[in-house]
Amino acid sequence: MSKKNIKVGYLIIGRLKSTRLPKKLLLEVKGQPILGHMIDRLKLAEKVDDIVICTSTNIQDEPLIQLANQKNVKSFAGDPDDVLARMLCAADEFGYDYILTITADCPLVDPIYADKIVDKYLESNADLIRQFDLPHGAFSYGVKVDALRKVMEIKDSTDTEVWGRYFTDTGLFDVLDFDVEQFHKRPGLRMTMDYPEDFEFFNAIFDELYDKDKIFLLDQILTLLDEKPEIININKKCGQKFKKRFYSQSEPKLKKIRKVKKALIIGSGSIGQRHIRNLKKAGINSIVALRSNKGYHKKLPEDLKIVEVGSWDDAIASEPDIAIIANPTSMHIDAALKISPYVKGMFIEKPLSHSMDGVLELIESVKKNNIVSFIGHNLIFHPIIKAIKRFSDEHDVGSIVNVQCQVGQWLPDWHPYEDYTKAYYANKELGGGVTLTLIHEIHLALELAGLATQVYGIISDSESLKLDVDVQSDLMIKHKSGAVSQIHLDYLQRPAHRSGLITFEKGWLTYDFNSNQILGQTQDNDSPIVIWSDADYDSNLMYFDQIQKFIEYVEEGRVKHGFDADSSLESLKVVEALFKSHLSGAGVNITRDERFTF
Repeated sequence: MSKKNIKVGYLIIGRLKSTRLPKKLLLEVKGQPILGHMIDRLKLAEKVDDIVICTSTNIQDEPLIQLANQKNVKSFAGDPDDVLARMLCAADEFGYDYILTITADCPLVDPIYADKIVDKYLESNADLIRQFDLPHGAFSYGVKVDALRKVMEIKDSTDTEVWGRYFTDTGLFDVLDFDVEQFHKRPGLRMTMDYPEDFEFFNAIFDELYDKDKIFLLDQILTLLDEKPEIININKKCGQKFKKRFYSQSEPKLKKIRKVKKALIIGSGSIGQRHIRNLKKAGINSIVALRSNKGYHKKLPEDLKIVEVGSWDDAIASEPDIAIIANPTSMHIDAALKISPYVKGMFIEKPLSHSMDGVLELIESVKKNNIVSFIGHNLIFHPIIKAIKRFSDEHDVGSIVNVQCQVGQWLPDWHPYEDYTKAYYANKELGGGVTLTLIHEIHLALELAGLATQVYGIISDSESLKLDVDVQSDLMIKHKSGAVSQIHLDYLQRPAHRSGLITFEKGWLTYDFNSNQILGQTQDNDSPIVIWSDADYDSNLMYFDQIQKFIEYVEEGRVKHGFDADSSLESLKVVEALFKSHLSGAGVNITRDERFTF
């Protein structure tokens, strides 16, 4: 493909509706609106045929059209809320085959990397091209117009201000992230204009670098920030607010592309039976159970009314839409690999596996077959966790500083009807042990405080419980965010107890799953208040909500999400690091190949 054969437009997406920083795009810097500086910068892009201010039909946005005329660039007024529709209409209006785009609150967007996107598209024909290693506010998106048209067919929302996950979460599009120069790799640096402090940040940069006869570029910006880090500190504290707002708007809404009618259950112990009942409650009554008859439940309750088979051939021949994998942890990967070519969705009870062996092979199989995977960390669906996130979102409490979690229960009391020494959670070869079995707390800490970078761990024996698995473990996690978590897990506590304390910069809360209550306090409260409480909460509801979410994702074909197999790798990495730390007596670092995920 040659550049001569395609027409490329750069769509600057902007409106004047901001309440955090009113009419921010028209705020003046060095004698002209800051959006004018952005346009001047993008005029340096050599592979772009047109620059278009892509705004709305609302009368309040007319000044943006006037600015476009003054700067001798094109303008387009479209849907106020459906940004995807606005972009497609603009592309059709001007006859573009390919578009580059970013929001108008990125005045330091880089024109050189914009050109590189066009080159990469001509080379790859990718549907979406991103540069997330650049500072946020310097990169652009590259979008194939035909792919944008396809997104319009699958989306089920007219509010698409944040739209990237329509491309990334469906498995229908070729998404390409390409590497940037090492000096430019600053994925944690935010250079967008959303708050008054951001305007002060940009003014500081222009004061240092502005020359009316020459556009300053990314090298100069980053060199300045390296030499004068105090400029970064001007708006650094706004980053957390920005991320919260961004992620709250990023959830895609997709049309259903299929109907889940039949389920296969692999493992029909207590949790498997719970899933069967919840599937029926969700309206899925055609259920087949693959039985080994090796566990405690040799005979299933008659009221379940399901079909039982004894071989993989029969299980596959039943043509299930989804599979629920609830057998012992060490058998998860083998079962998942066997069934993955034959289903549209696969639910695996936590943890994903007892080790990393075979996990990457499974993830590749999931991607190859475009399967919706879902790992059953049910605790995330409990109202306590939802209330914790709501508390953080709705109050000015700052970032999380510390997470403390503890959970324990005397193991013989778990399932009094069976010999606990024969159960999977008490046997190493079946993937048992307290750390894997109670991995919920590790997953919760990562969910709240972010990815782990370092783990310290201690595993302790107990005279009262002689097993070949860990019965008590303690770990400390250093998170990428700077927060620290301390987690205690045991098979020993009598009576059972599950609770925690979360400390923010400007507040705290405690939660207790036994009493189903959260207490908290912000700097605005003179004393602690009840954040959430429900002594009568039915714990099965979190399992039901979880299975409903899984079915929803399968019916939408949403292969990438916060509960997928890829996401669950992080808690498994922490478990492995804990055991390594215990053996070495030293902290274990966790590394990953990650990119900024805006």
